[in-house]
Amino acid sequence: MQLSNLSGKTIAIMVASGFDEAVFIAIQRAMMSVNAKLRVVSRDAGLTNAWNGTGWGMSYPVDATLSTTLAVDYDALIIPAGERHVATLTGEAHAKRLVRAFTREGMPVLALNEGTQILELVDVTLTAPAAGEAVVVDGKIAVATKDDLAAGLIALDTAMTKDDGESVAA
Repeated sequence: MQLSNLSGKTIAIMVASGFDEAVFIAIQRAMMSVNAKLRVVSRDAGLTNAWNGTGWGMSYPVDATLSTTLAVDYDALIIPAGERHVATLTGEAHAKRLVRAFTREGMPVLALNEGTQILELVDVTLTAPAAGEAVVVDGKIAVATKDDLAAGLIALDTAMTKDDGESVAA
């Protein structure tokens, strides 16, 4: 999978305890493969816990808390799958503030599965993606299923270009 526009960029992944661990690890690997800096932004301070299928998974270090995070510090935002973490984030005012800042400024956002619910909170109208593809809204917001993560990451990579085809500056 070619993700050249993400190379060297700083990407925020917004989570709360209960995010889908398998998806998180796949995103980490994809970002590491292109030398992108993936930063965990969470309402939890210190560590946040993943959900691994039927029980709690590993704990992951948090790079920044939602209450102190600004969109301007990142090049893109990813909201991974996970019912538990999305249920927590939908009631979090700082999560809405951060997503609203990304969408208002036309910055690239990728939401997977239940993560799309957070986009809907800030009045982004979405269409469900067909199997094997991601849906792009307004050129900068992509939604995909966790089963089609590759399509979602490619859509995010494409969204990292300006309207003139140049890569978005870090």
